[in-house]
Amino acid sequence: MPGKKTNPYVRQHDEQLLITKTGQKYLNELITDASGPVYAFYAKASPLMVAAAMARLSRRGSDLREIYLDEFAQTGEADAAGLIHRVVTAYGDDSVQQLVGMHLVVEDASNLLTKLLEWGRFAGYLEQSTRYVYFDQKDHRGQYKYFTPTNLNVSLAKRYRADMNKIFSLYSKMVHELTDYVRARTGEPSTEREKIAWRGATKAQACDAVRAVLPVATKSTVGIFGSSQAIESLILHLFSESLLEARVTGQRILKEARKVIPAFLERTDRPDRGGAIAAYRAQTREAVKALAYKHASSVKSEKSEQVKLLDWWPKDEIELVPHMLFEQSNQATVDLQKTVKKMSRKDREAIFDAYMGRRLNRRHKPGRAVEMAHYLWEITADYGAFRDLQRHRVVDGFEWQHLGINYGYEMPKLVKDAKLESLFRRCFEISEKLYTALTRANYQDEAQYATLFGHRMRYKFMLNARAAFHFHELRTSPQGHPGYRRVVGKMHQLLSEIHPRLCKAMIFVNKDEDPELTRLAAELATQYKLELQKT
Repeated sequence: MPGKKTNPYVRQHDEQLLITKTGQKYLNELITDASGPVYAFYAKASPLMVAAAMARLSRRGSDLREIYLDEFAQTGEADAAGLIHRVVTAYGDDSVQQLVGMHLVVEDASNLLTKLLEWGRFAGYLEQSTRYVYFDQKDHRGQYKYFTPTNLNVSLAKRYRADMNKIFSLYSKMVHELTDYVRARTGEPSTEREKIAWRGATKAQACDAVRAVLPVATKSTVGIFGSSQAIESLILHLFSESLLEARVTGQRILKEARKVIPAFLERTDRPDRGGAIAAYRAQTREAVKALAYKHASSVKSEKSEQVKLLDWWPKDEIELVPHMLFEQSNQATVDLQKTVKKMSRKDREAIFDAYMGRRLNRRHKPGRAVEMAHYLWEITADYGAFRDLQRHRVVDGFEWQHLGINYGYEMPKLVKDAKLESLFRRCFEISEKLYTALTRANYQDEAQYATLFGHRMRYKFMLNARAAFHFHELRTSPQGHPGYRRVVGKMHQLLSEIHPRLCKAMIFVNKDEDPELTRLAAELATQYKLELQKT
């Protein structure tokens, strides 16, 4: 075409586009293999340009490398951004938003906010642990690591800070005294490797017991990795929340994410697109909230931990057999069901057991036919256990109720043994009086910050059987926190009563090991690995 600039990276040959030597050299710097059928892009390649090239795949039959060189290598991100604008913003092709990902960090998030940040299932999350870090330090302003709502009136804000300081001061005293108590009770090992592991294990044991008095206002850092679609979904979710901290954080995430992937977030806060979605969610939630208050506001205070299996399918686990045969057969599901119905119970059980296979570690999962089985759980347990279990992504309908003080709390045996009961109870007394004061002042959302990790709450979720293998085996491992180990242990017990063959296949569910000893074993294993890396 007259006036068209020659592209040094590709040349036309009949109906084909060929990559030149210059193009090959250019590609060698961007991708792992310039000629093979499988390749990955190095970090040097522009994510925007890679996404734009991938977005063109549906309209061009070329090798993606040719598309990249032909359409974007010369013009750079300008043309790529223009294409993304047309495809995502103008045409509404949401799938293209899945082609670019980003790392995002939220510092100083309250633990109330962390659960909202981790609400979406299509992103990866990591956050600071309350098991291995003491929350006893003050910052340069002399404040402990807790979040203060910015919308409290002056007198309540003053009281809030005073009460939080009292709780953190009591926590600091208890966590150090309990660490000393555990170490004195177990005795220091002789070798250096064992000492390092022992210090880590005893610290974790003390933190496990005392974290119950940490307020939900405790700050944390959350690392997030997700596609631009997942990031936009997160932002819209935060925009729709009634909690001010969430909405402010949503605005901050949008501002910073637009510096990295602006072309993918053009419509996020547009009144007719993202704004309308956030408004719909917020208005719907408020309407249901009003109806719930009208029709279902009475509180039944269950002062004990509750694990309930509300419903499940199938009622007989052997009904999974037709689905287990489906992939390897040539029959329709209806015909398979008829075939299996004619079999003896023994033959059906043999197929079931064969499908479970010989599992050598907990990462060996049976096939996806097991996902047909589903279990609906409702749990009333402490917030600390919830925050660990909520991070599982392969669940349906994971919802939790407003945090409060109605369901009580449990004192860890270790706290009693160390004679720290009065300090422990004092934290809950301060918390509950502050919660009541905030609620009476019509700060219902903000009152949640005053609750403690040890306060019980109610939540529910649906789990398929294949996900249950991971959930039960991971969360009963001895080095896990005793709180969620106990909850998942009860779940497994209830599941065993209705689907014994499935539970029998969950051979890596831990039932009776001493968590103190196995945590120490895990720490020793970690130290051994670190030493091997040095040699």
